[in-house]
Amino acid sequence: MTSDLFSLIFITALLILIVVLFIRIAIRIRKHGGSLTTLMFGSTYEFYNKDKRKAIEQLVETKANKKMEEESTDKPQEV
Repeated sequence: MTSDLFSLIFITALLILIVVLFIRIAIRIRKHGGSLTTLMFGSTYEFYNKDKRKAIEQLVETKANKKMEEESTDKPQEV
């Protein structure tokens, strides 16, 4: 009985630790320039037709240019 309870507590603590770890990684990626939209477009690029690909490329280039302008100036630009 004691080992069953210990195993249950251990597995629960391990699952909580894993969830917290994934949440911290996700927050760090979002905070330091990770762009979920760009990643999603990159991973599904092959599924779009020619017109949608051009639109996606323009969107990504626009975001990249804004990022470059923001990095070149000292104060951040408002969106």
